[in-house]
Amino acid sequence: MKTIRLLLALLLVSSVLVGQTKEFSKDYFLQKSKKQKTTAWILLGGGTAIAVGGFATFDSSWDSGSANTTDIAGVIGTVGFLTGLASIPYFISAGKNKKTAMSITFDYKPIYLSGDNLVSTKAHPTLTLRIKL
Repeated sequence: MKTIRLLLALLLVSSVLVGQTKEFSKDYFLQKSKKQKTTAWILLGGGTAIAVGGFATFDSSWDSGSANTTDIAGVIGTVGFLTGLASIPYFISAGKNKKTAMSITFDYKPIYLSGDNLVSTKAHPTLTLRIKL
């Protein structure tokens, strides 16, 4: 009975470990950063245009006294302003992903091998990830 439990536990742990083998490369983080920055600029530009249009309509309808148009224009201006604010997290994430991509390097590191009274080096390709704390 104990062996069945042990085998079942090992099976469950190994299935979780196999599912977490995704490799991230420099190109992955650069592409992700580029997409996030594009999204951020679209949100900022669109939100600014909508906010300016909504608040301009709000101002002109305020003078004319039509309450229905004033309410709709105020809502549109507020939605545009909030859309512009929504771009800030995308700019921050894009900057973090770009820094992560720049910290990944592909390099050749020497490995020191010892032999009969001699020390020699052999270069092996390595993938280095620098994590700044």
